[in-house]
Amino acid sequence: MKQYFRPFCTLPDLPGLFGFVAFATLCIFGGKEVLKDGDTFWHIKAGQTMLSQGSILTQDIFSHTANGVPWTAHEWLAETIMAGVHRLAGIQGVALFYFLIVAISFCLLFRIAQHLTSDWLALLWVSTAFFFSKSHLLARPHIFSWLFGIATLGLLLRSDRSRYLLPPLIALWANLHGGFILGLVLQAIFIAGAVLDIICQDGLQRWRNALQSQKFAMIILLLSTVASGFNPFGYHLLIFPFVVTKTIFTTGIGEWIAPDMQKQVFFRYYLIAIIFIVSLPRLRIDWTNRLLLVFWVNASLTHGRYISMASVFLVPLLAQISNQLIDRLPLREKKSSKNELMLSPYSGLIATVGIFIILFGASTFQSPLRPFMTAIIPIESKCHPVSAVKFLNSTPLPGKMFNKYSWGGYLIYALQPSKPVFIDGRADMYGEEIFSEYRKVVAIDKDVDSILDKYEVDLVIYPNETPLVKYLLAGSRWDEIYHDEEASVLLRKPSPLP
Repeated sequence: MKQYFRPFCTLPDLPGLFGFVAFATLCIFGGKEVLKDGDTFWHIKAGQTMLSQGSILTQDIFSHTANGVPWTAHEWLAETIMAGVHRLAGIQGVALFYFLIVAISFCLLFRIAQHLTSDWLALLWVSTAFFFSKSHLLARPHIFSWLFGIATLGLLLRSDRSRYLLPPLIALWANLHGGFILGLVLQAIFIAGAVLDIICQDGLQRWRNALQSQKFAMIILLLSTVASGFNPFGYHLLIFPFVVTKTIFTTGIGEWIAPDMQKQVFFRYYLIAIIFIVSLPRLRIDWTNRLLLVFWVNASLTHGRYISMASVFLVPLLAQISNQLIDRLPLREKKSSKNELMLSPYSGLIATVGIFIILFGASTFQSPLRPFMTAIIPIESKCHPVSAVKFLNSTPLPGKMFNKYSWGGYLIYALQPSKPVFIDGRADMYGEEIFSEYRKVVAIDKDVDSILDKYEVDLVIYPNETPLVKYLLAGSRWDEIYHDEEASVLLRKPSPLP
């Protein structure tokens, strides 16, 4: 479809329109999902703390189990941005901000796919990616990795000159989210793929020439690696992914657990379809796409959180393959003699940003429309102990607290005055010992009472009707002082006088 440069007063092109529709869809249907994860809330609280004290957090201040323990706040820039947005428009503003980032990301992804195949095939594969992205579409800093990862992919698919932008992009990315490692991995995959293409075509004896052809790309990769150290924690961030993927975390944290393919029916069929398509004869699949396919299939089958990213980063492969299949058909697009529509690559983005500004303004604390925004983007009581926190805020209780892992972030954010938690989503900071002790308590291990005594826990806030709550109430040491549909608050009875 021929396009003309008309930034204003014209219809948006398909990428711009897709971004607009994506943003509108998220605002209408995604409001109840985007805030369901507790990590969003401690990210905001961390950002607020860093803004108020004017320095980056380097140790824990939010828990009583790991207080003072060194903490790598590798998402510090994203957290301060979230805190700044929250100051203006509350948690709803943070959700809208991430909706905008997602919309821009998919607009960019559509533009990349459009250069590789027809508009309709691009629409098919980008829509599929958007569908699967909802599995991990949360108001958290990892959304920046979607945007920067897609931008990296786009630069790698363009000319070598564009790769000059990769080192500064990686430097910024490394301060927003630990997913900057992906930017380095993508560069390495493209280099390895290009080398293997030459070797397979010209023979193994040409390996020197193959490496020589990638000299510029390897220099850019080296510069990108150096640039990744331009953050408050230096090159320590390069090993951070290996900390969060330890077995104890990947078997105990929902998003890091391998997906259950009996439940992930659509993704299972998606993978089967890909396997079927790539097995068709006479398809030309270069080594870069083969490596990308292996990398993302492995990642998505190992950790459920990567299903969303796999579907995004496999779009170029699927676009190129489907384009080859369409070219085999005895069909040719007929050129119309009629005047074509003038489509703008900018008007869709401008409209999206405009709607964002309107909704963001409606979310500000002074806006009369704020109640409406809190209704369409609520903090769900099914996911967070909203009513129990209101009780605790109105009735401050002494003693140290034990809480559900996924509730820790909301407790850090919402308790007034603040009260140190037992654990929250920063599993890497708590370490294996505290995390394993938390799991023992939840599983009613034989050491449950001794662990609670060890940490001097006098207050428990946990989902009601769970084995832990029933176990504690069955004994003589705990009283239930609050109960609602989601949470119970238990207080330790005073020890009898000797």
